[in-house]
Amino acid sequence: MTASNASVATDAPIEPSAPAPGLGRRGWYTVYMTGVVAVMSQIDRGILALFVQPMKRDLHLSDTQVSILLGFAFTFFYVVAGPPLSRMADRGVRKSVIAGCLAIWSTATVFCGFAQNFWSFFIARAVIGGTESGCGPASLSLIADAVPREKLPRAYAIYNSGFLGGQALSLVIGGVLIGLLATVPPIHIAGIGVIRNWQIVFILVGLPGLLIALLFRFTVPEPARKGGRRPGGYKLREVLGFVVGQRALHLPLMLGVLFMTFQTYGLLMWMPAFYERTYGWGPATVGPLLGIVTLVSATIGLFGGARLAEVLGRRHDDANMRVLFLAQFLSIPLLAAGPLMPNPWLALGCGALGGMIGAMGGAGYNAAINLATPNEMRGQINVMYFILMNAIAGSLGPTVVALLTDNVARSEADLRYVISGCRLVLGPLTAFFLWKAMAPYARVFRQRIEENAI
Repeated sequence: MTASNASVATDAPIEPSAPAPGLGRRGWYTVYMTGVVAVMSQIDRGILALFVQPMKRDLHLSDTQVSILLGFAFTFFYVVAGPPLSRMADRGVRKSVIAGCLAIWSTATVFCGFAQNFWSFFIARAVIGGTESGCGPASLSLIADAVPREKLPRAYAIYNSGFLGGQALSLVIGGVLIGLLATVPPIHIAGIGVIRNWQIVFILVGLPGLLIALLFRFTVPEPARKGGRRPGGYKLREVLGFVVGQRALHLPLMLGVLFMTFQTYGLLMWMPAFYERTYGWGPATVGPLLGIVTLVSATIGLFGGARLAEVLGRRHDDANMRVLFLAQFLSIPLLAAGPLMPNPWLALGCGALGGMIGAMGGAGYNAAINLATPNEMRGQINVMYFILMNAIAGSLGPTVVALLTDNVARSEADLRYVISGCRLVLGPLTAFFLWKAMAPYARVFRQRIEENAI
């Protein structure tokens, strides 16, 4: 197909996908369970962000060291383990990869509660990062085979709501637990050291993941692969060749996703510290409030965006990408203004509205990637984007914010200006590159329909 016979918008209705094995209630059960795993993947990250200040105090860390634990310690090993684990998912049983990874990172989360210094925390975070890299790509591939093509935005909205729910629950649960444990004195354990009340929270939230891993492994069905022609999967050089061949789509999309997640991970990880430094709200206050507001607003946006993508998808080949672009573009003013508000309630309000709009593109993004990719290549293509999000943006984002605060603003209290400035720079860059990816995606999407590949 050439650019001349494919367009971003078409007047011809898009044909629904043919029925496939593994659909129905069992397929939707698979979707919901991947959402539960997504919840668990966010618990440790949100709690770590919530306890930045007590962690700095008790382990004697700088902002830069904290940023390494928030970013690099997790993401370096994410990059190392992601490609082989995604290749394993493309070739084998995806549910086993997901369950095994969940069990290992849940154990590592428990060990975060016993960390006594920077390096012991670093090792636990490295294990979490390496094993979490296997879950996202395998889950996205599993979902693409579990539900019909035209229902994918809704399915990915459910999956992404797990990430949102995990982020919110980590703040709510972390804030509630630290409030309940506020009077618990430091516990001295021979051979280990001192366990403080905020460390107990890591132990309590890590244990349930072991039970969920068993449930996932033995109750989730493995759906048949739709449109698959390579049972052995694709080698890395073939995947890279595919990306290069579709560079008109993947180059701007990768850049857009990179700048988008710089904001998500780089700025979101510092939001609890921002509320504490700017307005005096400690973890017990900001955790539940920020968590509930984020959960409600982003979930509304996520499912609203999924519905919009489904409606637009009946007429427009670029519907998934179009919703992603609009969501990122329209959220810029609110997210940039939030940190500058004179009181925390106005800051929460701006963040809620901006987050709701920004979240509208999440389901369309996942659907676009998987609909544009051959079946046995989806894990490896997804891990490339996950590496952009979790490794590059997830590692550099928190560190850039810390370095700007330490070396440019030179004051903890000026974190708010660093956050707002980053939004004003990165937001327009994100929107521009996503806009550039819209037309190439429409061409690829239409071509795969005509080839009966989706």
